[in-house]
Amino acid sequence: METPAAMMDHRAVPSLSAEEKRRIERVARCVARDRDGHLTERLLLRLLSMTRNGRRWGFLAPDHPLHPYYLQQKVSERCRILRPRPSAADR
Repeated sequence: METPAAMMDHRAVPSLSAEEKRRIERVARCVARDRDGHLTERLLLRLLSMTRNGRRWGFLAPDHPLHPYYLQQKVSERCRILRPRPSAADR
């Protein structure tokens, strides 16, 4: 079964400014690196609901058009973290 990020059509993602892209990638990296990423994500969603700053943090909400891009970045970072690094003997 494919994840939502894997099923995402890259052409369906709205165009991103460099600032939006950087913000989404930074948050995805933070959530992916945290041992309890689900808790971090819940805290961020709570922050979104408290601040109501959907323009800046709306991508965290599942119904936001940029949410699939966020998921893709989070999964990509998680995979990068889990990928075994080549040892010096393999080089």
